[in-house]
Amino acid sequence: MTVYIAEKPDIATAIASYLWTDYAACRSKHCYQKDDVIVTWAFGHILMTAMPEAYGKEYADFKKYPIFPTEWKKLPSPTAKGQFEYIRTVLKKADVVVNGGDPDREGQLLIDEILEYVGYKGDVRRILINAKDSDSMKRAFDNIVPNERFRSLYHAGMARERADWLVGINLSRAYTISARTGGNGCVWRVGRVKTPTLALVVNREKEIKDFHSINYYELKANLSKGGIPFTATLTSTADAPTDCEGRIIDRKYLERIKEEIKNKTARVTHCERHSQTESSPLPYSIDTLQVEANKRYGMSPSSVLARVQSLYEKKFVSYPRSDCNYIPSSQHQDGVRILKSLGDYGMEAALHADSTIKSRCFNDNKVSAHHALIPTGVVPKNLDEWERKIYEMIAMRYIIQFFPPCKYNAIKYEIEAQGCMFAGTGKAVVSPGWRSVAKSDDKEDEVKDIPNLVVGDEFPIPVYIIEDKKTTPPKRFTEGSLLAAMTNIWRFVNPDNPNREKLKECKGIGTPATRDSIIADLLAISSGKSHSFPCIQKKGKELVPTDFGVAMIENIHESLTKPDLTAEMEYNLSAIADGKMGLGDFMEQTERMVRENIKFAEETSPRMSLTIKAAEGQEVPNRECPVCHRKTLVRKYSPKTKKHFWICQENSCVHPTTLKPIFYADLRMKPVIKLCPICGLPLISVFSKKKKQSYWFCPKCNEFK
Repeated sequence: MTVYIAEKPDIATAIASYLWTDYAACRSKHCYQKDDVIVTWAFGHILMTAMPEAYGKEYADFKKYPIFPTEWKKLPSPTAKGQFEYIRTVLKKADVVVNGGDPDREGQLLIDEILEYVGYKGDVRRILINAKDSDSMKRAFDNIVPNERFRSLYHAGMARERADWLVGINLSRAYTISARTGGNGCVWRVGRVKTPTLALVVNREKEIKDFHSINYYELKANLSKGGIPFTATLTSTADAPTDCEGRIIDRKYLERIKEEIKNKTARVTHCERHSQTESSPLPYSIDTLQVEANKRYGMSPSSVLARVQSLYEKKFVSYPRSDCNYIPSSQHQDGVRILKSLGDYGMEAALHADSTIKSRCFNDNKVSAHHALIPTGVVPKNLDEWERKIYEMIAMRYIIQFFPPCKYNAIKYEIEAQGCMFAGTGKAVVSPGWRSVAKSDDKEDEVKDIPNLVVGDEFPIPVYIIEDKKTTPPKRFTEGSLLAAMTNIWRFVNPDNPNREKLKECKGIGTPATRDSIIADLLAISSGKSHSFPCIQKKGKELVPTDFGVAMIENIHESLTKPDLTAEMEYNLSAIADGKMGLGDFMEQTERMVRENIKFAEETSPRMSLTIKAAEGQEVPNRECPVCHRKTLVRKYSPKTKKHFWICQENSCVHPTTLKPIFYADLRMKPVIKLCPICGLPLISVFSKKKKQSYWFCPKCNEFK
């Protein structure tokens, strides 16, 4: 008997449909089965890491810490108990098991942990499914390998899970209890990735507050040749009144120069050009897509991920949680089929693409566990507005891989007028290539054409303008730019720091699957006796830290607020995955770090309590949508239930896991919002007919509260 265990039901359906044309007739409650082959599924992590009270009843008390399990315990999720018991039963009969978890660290972990929990000793193999279309499925089945090859990846997933548990449980308790010595009841949500992410927002706000603007001025010459306008800027000389950055700070100085040259002919004295090419931007990974969609449409990262997940489940795009921008070379031949389908869908650019062109994205050496987000070749139908926008972004990035590079001449020129030198740069497009069908969202990335200048060109009557300028502070983060910062966290580390290179290698802090929920958690408000204020809040699209968020970063040990710690841990997790480091060594290092932070938290409580008292007085918004954070909740009436309820104003706002709208109960004309303390998403009220009791349930974490 062969048993396939998929990570989720939709992957099980894809496997079954590949194996059998009559797969729908083979379905039962817990599996697909035909002859001696069974395809069953998990629901993500159907085994949970046990909470503190599982290691002793005394640990149910938040005041009890530290907790360092010697034997880690797992428990079946209450919501998946029936499915888990079925898997346990069928594994007793299985001769061969095929691990169908997602092709990454977490996917390896969640199937392997089931096999280990039930003590399965038979033959285990691994299938890596990146997309659900027929060509991708054939590739996956043609390359099934022994699961033992991924043992180190399983250990890396286990190490990540345990390290996050030790940091989150112990340090949240330690810092919270220390803060409560001042009489406040705030919960300090400390996390290995969450805390340095918050520090980015806090530190940026400090930079803005400490910034002192400087006025400076530029003298521009507005010129044209052949009807094409261009500009040149006066270059400062040694006697010019400038600041330390070389900016001219005396307007009268420029006014005198302008008066001297206003009727003088300007002449090109130097011009150099270099032929250059610009390759098309790489296909999207989930993080680059989230950043661009936030910039273009204002969509939150979690909303983008939900749409890509929906498109993936409908077989329209490849695996959504990819951190890779490259495609295997073997898939270049799929271009003919996929481009045709995109043309059939209505994307005109696909009709002009050249499937023989092989862009730099087809690179086997740069493909990680997943390849980039790409269309599968299945023509989409019945997309809602937001799915359509996201699909077309993904599709266009794929299409331009089959267009030639943009060719242009990069030009540097100098212009002299009455002894004053002006300089400028520009690009003269020779062949637009991919830019003929796609434009960049970044205005600074636009190719602005200038005329073909030659030395000796004269301009009898230039127009000179003095522009008033002012230095500006760094921009606040948006959800999109914060996600980009997490992905490229190495840019925020001192160049002399050796961890900078490690951060480049580990592709930032967090993972494509968790970054959006980390940002959502920092924005979230928990309610109840042990409440927690949001650490950041939104002003328009901008993210600003709350007083509570600032207090946390100012009082938590510096090592937790910098990305270095996570860089070191992610680097070591990669080393575990590569078989270069043992799980035991990693856990020893993590435990030592946690103990040092506990000591710090206990020794710094007086300073901490003074800061938090001020933070507790802030006004906490309670009607902003806790999912999309872009719109507010509105109160409506249901004639069917004869009750009021609350729902997000944004019609496209859905729970990122269930992909369904969230309805909030009404209590005294306010929405009842309960957030999961782990992922920060809203809990859903469910009623157990068996126990005749209501529970809070988190669909993302698959846990009852």
